[in-house]
Amino acid sequence: MKILSTWQLYGLLLLFLLGTSVVFGIASSAKQDAWITAFISTFLGAALLWLYSKLYETHADKNWSGLLMVSFGRFIGSILCVAYVFIFIYSAGRDLRDIGELTNTFLLPKTPIGITMALFQILVSYICYAGMERMGRLAELNVPIIFIIFLLEVILLVASGTVHLSLLTPVAAEWKPIIKAAIPGNLTVPFAEAFAFAAFWSRTMAPKGFRKAALLSCATAGLIFIILDILAISTIGPELFARSLFPLMTTFHLVNFADFIQNIDPFIVTAFLIGVLFKITIFTYASCAMISDLWKVNVKSAVIPVSVIIFLFAFYMTESLISHLFTGHQWVTWVVFMPFYVILPMFALLVIKLKKMIGMGES
Repeated sequence: MKILSTWQLYGLLLLFLLGTSVVFGIASSAKQDAWITAFISTFLGAALLWLYSKLYETHADKNWSGLLMVSFGRFIGSILCVAYVFIFIYSAGRDLRDIGELTNTFLLPKTPIGITMALFQILVSYICYAGMERMGRLAELNVPIIFIIFLLEVILLVASGTVHLSLLTPVAAEWKPIIKAAIPGNLTVPFAEAFAFAAFWSRTMAPKGFRKAALLSCATAGLIFIILDILAISTIGPELFARSLFPLMTTFHLVNFADFIQNIDPFIVTAFLIGVLFKITIFTYASCAMISDLWKVNVKSAVIPVSVIIFLFAFYMTESLISHLFTGHQWVTWVVFMPFYVILPMFALLVIKLKKMIGMGES
């Protein structure tokens, strides 16, 4: 049953794609060429989202769990379904840990990180329990807030006189760091992560509508990433941009408009919280949807157990912010995200197309 409008699905996808990137930035390792990496990643991400929509189009009545059964048979498909349940849980746990680390670093340093993450996951659980329709309405309301915050951040930073476009040079002096930052890092995070929508896409809207919303959200998110990267590099310089743990937070700390507006942290944190809220919510709901399809239980009945596991993952997955970021940027993208978010969907699409060609596909 299709229950979302194009605008609602666009909002969900956009907020999901923005996620944690409004603080961590995109492709900081590429230094002054990060904006080029962001452009390449957006183009590749759009191609990947188009591929996902084509996969959805093969069986518009099935979610990813059903397509796994069609592609690989019930036995292997069931094993892969279980693997995706834990991959979505792990992905949600990583983003929940990001919330805890940022809050502990900038907002509430004396509050135990576990308390912050627990309260946030309770909110996520409530949204998932409310269902897809209300999730879409919430996204619909939050997208204008994100756009307003983004415009205010850009206007105030430019008006502060701290932007120096000369720091963007030399442009593309070396292409190896640009490509290395784009693949797999910024292709998988955030664009390939949007494959989480495959767990419940038959409950959103028809394939063509899904494709339209996905490509529009990808283009919007990509444009925002490019602008933010250009502003960050032009303000704090490529070296600090590459070394900083929270480069965009560092950038907007330099806002000083007429010695009157000097602290816009609330805007940045609000945008971050909204984006990461929807990202964790989508991963949580995706895991619950896979469980629902696999074991024929109600999605709502899986929300609490899944949320508890996500919290435990987030709490125990790392001992420090540095190891957390290193694991996410260097290990997870190759070992988890590329195989399960990129390669396997491509292979499944190929298998389904071949089965249909030789008359083995389902009607």
